[in-house]
Amino acid sequence: MAGISFYNSDSIATLFSFGNNNNKNTGIFGKQSVNAFSGIDFSTLSSIRNGSYSRLLKAYYAQADDSSSKNSAASIYKEDTSKDTAAQKLNAAAVRDEASDVVDSASALRKDALWEKKSVTDDQGNTTKEYDKEAIYKAISKFVSDYNTLVESAGKSEDNGVLRTASSMVSYTNANKELLKDMGITIGSDNKLSIDQKKFKDSSMTVAKSAFSGSGSYGQTISKNASSIYASASAQAARLDSATTYSNTGKYSYMTSATFNQYL
Repeated sequence: MAGISFYNSDSIATLFSFGNNNNKNTGIFGKQSVNAFSGIDFSTLSSIRNGSYSRLLKAYYAQADDSSSKNSAASIYKEDTSKDTAAQKLNAAAVRDEASDVVDSASALRKDALWEKKSVTDDQGNTTKEYDKEAIYKAISKFVSDYNTLVESAGKSEDNGVLRTASSMVSYTNANKELLKDMGITIGSDNKLSIDQKKFKDSSMTVAKSAFSGSGSYGQTISKNASSIYASASAQAARLDSATTYSNTGKYSYMTSATFNQYL
């Protein structure tokens, strides 16, 4: 229609899902005759006059109210789902950050400066070259603490990539339990590590160096596992974040590489 002043019986009938093909068309009431002057068929006009049209509308809106109740129940389900998603997002962020901490603590154990022997002079004035056991113990204790935190958070993850790699990491640690035991590091029933300070300092620092700084060492392998967990948790966090990413105008925004990179 060019404008409201140009309406006719055809344009009005269109609003009621009827056309004007020889004054007959199929609409919600089937084939009906159309009043060329009003745009409403005589059957509908009769329904309005005898009250059946009113009863039809009441029945329709009664169903709409019932539908609203169902929608309310659905909204509760959606609310529960959103709470679950929020918990997953928090866990993904925690796993990501804790995996990063393991990578950092493992990297610190590979630094040459940590394993350089220092000159130590005893009470008799004798000077020898020895490892700085206190510094090494602190570095390995940090690794143990970060490892334990990651094991706990990864176990609560719902991401298959995180769970799969965390399981591999724990299995690898168990496979090296005798090596760790030689350094005073034991594995608990919860797959977490504990380190005995005295036993560690009484153990060979050469063994510790080989276990945490050598190529293909235990520490390096755990670092690779942590890196993989980091990548999986970052991807999970990005996916969960994309589910609720909207602009200030309410427009949905898909994840981009730039958005994903904030987690790297």
